[in-house]
Amino acid sequence: MENPQVSGAADSVDAILAQWHTEQPSLSVAPVGIVARLGRVRTHLDIALAEVFAGYDLTPADFQALVTLRRIGAPYQMGQAELMRALGLTSGTISLRLARLERRDIVVREPDPQDKRGATVRLTTQGLELFERIAPAHLRGEERMLSALTSEEQDQLAALLRKLLASYEHTGPTAAQAWGMTLEPAHVARRQRAVVGLSDRPGLLVAGVRPGSPAYLAGVQPGDLITGWGGRPVRTPADLSAAPGPVPLTLLRGETTIRESIQLPPESA
Repeated sequence: MENPQVSGAADSVDAILAQWHTEQPSLSVAPVGIVARLGRVRTHLDIALAEVFAGYDLTPADFQALVTLRRIGAPYQMGQAELMRALGLTSGTISLRLARLERRDIVVREPDPQDKRGATVRLTTQGLELFERIAPAHLRGEERMLSALTSEEQDQLAALLRKLLASYEHTGPTAAQAWGMTLEPAHVARRQRAVVGLSDRPGLLVAGVRPGSPAYLAGVQPGDLITGWGGRPVRTPADLSAAPGPVPLTLLRGETTIRESIQLPPESA
């Protein structure tokens, strides 16, 4: 159980953790300390942000469409299907949202010259002016909501959240690609090992190895779990930094620990 005297003033989640430790002390509830707090902080943020947007007769969902179009730059236009994917919406939901913004002359939909069945969505002059008014107020509101943290603490929190989010998004080039490996993130690796009855160990699961690649030549196999690099634990692909010369890896093959050394070709190092 967390110690409020160490981490700061007690919060509502501390009470939940204390109740579980009393009711069922053998139950490992440590993840609740993070997941529940993320959810509760998000609720406070959503309420505060909604109040800012309401002052401009917008919903948070309206602002997401507005800011997405503004962020891509002039002429502040993109295909409706592309906007739908960027916002993670269904076709019906994006149509309703855009219709609401059209009625206020914030956006305009026009036929897509590249797709006769599609449409483009463009931020109007009025929509652009609205963004210029709301953005400073929105950013001030976000800054105020982080007032409990120093600048250094905000940087630390951002770095940890970036690491966690990247493990789910699992995108971008990594050293593993240069070595010829396709990896699954740590949460997927743990789930897949549990399915086949292997020990619950954090690491990156090797999903595939390209024939002839440095990983292949080093003997890395699909199903291996990468648990260490150069003596340091591995939790995300970013932990596998490319470097000239041999790169030491610690692997778990089934329940057997194996140490390999991968040599990148000169042009990849």
